[in-house]
Amino acid sequence: MKSIALFLGIVAAVAGLSADTSSFDRARSSAEADLRDALERLSALRDEIKEQKVPLSREMNTLQAALREKRRAVERAERRRDTHDMDLNQLRQNVEQRQDEIDYVSNLVAEYARVLEIRMDLAEQQYHADFLQRMTEAAEEPEISRTERLLRMVDVTEMGVSRMTQLVGGYTFPGRAVAPSGMVEPGTYVVLGPTVFFASETGGSGLALPLGAADPNYAPLGDPFDAQINELVREGRGFAPLDPTLGDAFAIAETKETFWEHIQKGGIWIWPILTFAVLAFGTSLFKIFEIYRVKMPRPGSLHEVLTLLEQGKDREALQFAESIPGPVGRMLADGAAHADESKELVEEVLYERMLEVQPKLERLLPFIAVTAATAPLMGLLGTVTGMINTFKLITIFGTGDAKALSSGISEALVTTEFGLIVAIPSLILHALLSRRAQGVMADMERMAVAFVNGLTRNSNGKGAEASGSDTENS
Repeated sequence: MKSIALFLGIVAAVAGLSADTSSFDRARSSAEADLRDALERLSALRDEIKEQKVPLSREMNTLQAALREKRRAVERAERRRDTHDMDLNQLRQNVEQRQDEIDYVSNLVAEYARVLEIRMDLAEQQYHADFLQRMTEAAEEPEISRTERLLRMVDVTEMGVSRMTQLVGGYTFPGRAVAPSGMVEPGTYVVLGPTVFFASETGGSGLALPLGAADPNYAPLGDPFDAQINELVREGRGFAPLDPTLGDAFAIAETKETFWEHIQKGGIWIWPILTFAVLAFGTSLFKIFEIYRVKMPRPGSLHEVLTLLEQGKDREALQFAESIPGPVGRMLADGAAHADESKELVEEVLYERMLEVQPKLERLLPFIAVTAATAPLMGLLGTVTGMINTFKLITIFGTGDAKALSSGISEALVTTEFGLIVAIPSLILHALLSRRAQGVMADMERMAVAFVNGLTRNSNGKGAEASGSDTENS
């Protein structure tokens, strides 16, 4: 069975192989036909390409040439653009530099305008008030264009040059000034270099001084100078007095004040200081008269008293001691009156006389010392109250008006000044008088010691026991 099946399978396989071989031949024939057709089309296509290659190459060369031309045009356009950008940037930089230069010049001219206003006389400021106001607005208002500000600065320069030209030959202009009476008078100003004169319509004339807050004052110079100023205003020519101090001498003269006016600026605390000053200086004069009139004995007076006592001439010694002037004579008289007593008693008598003299010499000296210590403190108190008043005025008037603050500052300084003026001489006088009083007491002590020692050495007979015991103790 298995052999039959194997045989049948082989037969089937051979039959199928035969069928596949015939199919393969048909497929091969078809493929060869397709190949021949494709080769023919390829040959035709190659011939067509060969025919079109030359025109296409020419067209491509033409397009490449056009492309190169376009690229060169683009490069030229880029170079022009870069050049244009560079020129534009350079132009912008130039514009910025010019603007900075204009701002710098404007600032310089604005500073010149400020300096010109400061250096300009108060009368000229009155005359050029409108122009100076426009310059201030040009420098401060941000809405004004740069061109307008520059044009105004040019006007400032032209005005400064014109003013310099006018100052060389002098010029006049109408205005007003404060007369010595305090009234504001209209008139004419004459500017000659740095000097300004004023001639009022009422006939007054003088040197214009920038002492007022709004209008200058004019100070009459007296004949014949006032007449020369009036003639100069009327005629436009003539002689004019010149002040080499440029008005500073008149300004200094205006600040001078009397001693009474100076004291009144010290406020309320100046009066206690002056009271202490009068009392202290009066006391000092009294003590000078009292202390310096104390007479000291001549050098041989003590020896003569001791000699008389040694000789037993007690009455003569007492009379001679009483004739010696001053407290030393009274002390020696007491010593001579008690020469018969013991040493201790004589010392007590002399010491008692010294204690009696010392308070008289030193009385009222503490008051001078108190004045020397108190006067600066009262001056400091006046300084504090003056500064308090100054700050009160600052809260009302601000710091712009110096005259409004001068009262408080004057009170602060004047009280300090007088406090020191009183304290320093008081301190010196107290030292001199104290030294003089101590010198008198030292002389009395020296005379007392010399009297006791001389009496002890020369005693014989009277008070022998006491003297002997004193000698042993010494």
